[in-house]
Amino acid sequence: MVVEVLLRASESIYHTHVGNIRLFSGGLAAILLLSVLDPILGCIISVMWVCLFVIIAYESFQELYIILCHVIVEGRHILSRLSGSVRCLGEEEPNQPQA
Repeated sequence: MVVEVLLRASESIYHTHVGNIRLFSGGLAAILLLSVLDPILGCIISVMWVCLFVIIAYESFQELYIILCHVIVEGRHILSRLSGSVRCLGEEEPNQPQA
């Protein structure tokens, strides 16, 4: 919970993912305790929990995929700029005599 608050305070986009993880881990703990007390009700609620988990995981995966695509595009851009600057440094100027 502290990590989620810190990420929300720093206006990070990852606070929703941390909140989802916190929500589902707490829900799973409650379902496991319920399964000990009443196995049939625990099974029914765990099926509902799994369905909700799959929906939220799919949405989170889409967001993370978009973030990964942005990181890859920016990484390629930085690498192309670096390789261009290395080529410029490696070229000799035509007016200078060779040693």
